[in-house]
Amino acid sequence: MPWSCAGSAQALSLKMTSKKIPLNIVLILFTLSLPACVSRLARPEIRGIIMDYNRKPLVNCKVGETTTAKDGSFLLPERRYHKFLLSEMFIMEAPPLMVMERIEKEGFEPDEIYTFNRYGGGNRRGAKYNVDTLFLKKTDQQFDLLALLKNKTWKLSATKNADTLYLIRSDFNSRCKTRKCQTFYNSYSALTDNYSLHTSPGNLPEAISRRDISLTFKADQAFDYKQVQNYRTGHKSLLSNTGIDSLQGIGKWNIKEHNTLQLDLKDIPIANQYRATEIEDYKLLLIRSGI
Repeated sequence: MPWSCAGSAQALSLKMTSKKIPLNIVLILFTLSLPACVSRLARPEIRGIIMDYNRKPLVNCKVGETTTAKDGSFLLPERRYHKFLLSEMFIMEAPPLMVMERIEKEGFEPDEIYTFNRYGGGNRRGAKYNVDTLFLKKTDQQFDLLALLKNKTWKLSATKNADTLYLIRSDFNSRCKTRKCQTFYNSYSALTDNYSLHTSPGNLPEAISRRDISLTFKADQAFDYKQVQNYRTGHKSLLSNTGIDSLQGIGKWNIKEHNTLQLDLKDIPIANQYRATEIEDYKLLLIRSGI
């Protein structure tokens, strides 16, 4: 029989039967074996609220093994498992923690609660994770692109030839917390930071370590363009002769039919016409027209 923390009492009982070990010795051995087991975190207690994009709570929405209440709230209890202390000592570090809990409701696009921590499995009993409010998108939901852009600031990243643009709201990380959000953010981040874990070589010019771009869309159809570039050690900007430069400008924007966005700004690669292929409150994916 394989030896485990949970099966230690049963294993000791079998030994007592086969070797006629006195009961008091068995109890002593069992007591000594308990501290040899280490409790590890499989899932923290997770609380949150599920809503649609109209800020209406979703009732009976399936989240992991539970469903949401009338106010959209849910609770997933903490889960733990046990490992032998001796085997854990050889590893010399706490195990990773990865949590994936599916969110489903008829008429809505499914998503997941997702979190990963390299050493999260070592958290003590009582670990909690409050995801606050999560939003699900209806399968046939349409968003007003004009309303999403007007009087708001969006962060932007672009492929080298600016044929694909990823835009996230300035409050994206505090508002968008699901697996789909994380996947989108990884794609955005890979085009802003040459040291990102998700970056492929050559996403940014070789001398640049990071590029941050923001667009503020004004009601009069002007937009403010701000760009900051950080250069690798030993490289300098041609604009400022330092390791960092900034660029600002004012352009024009216009929404055309079929969720098409026109951006006009002299000498900027993103000055072009784009189709919005993915639209949500906190993220936009734009593809250059004609591709």
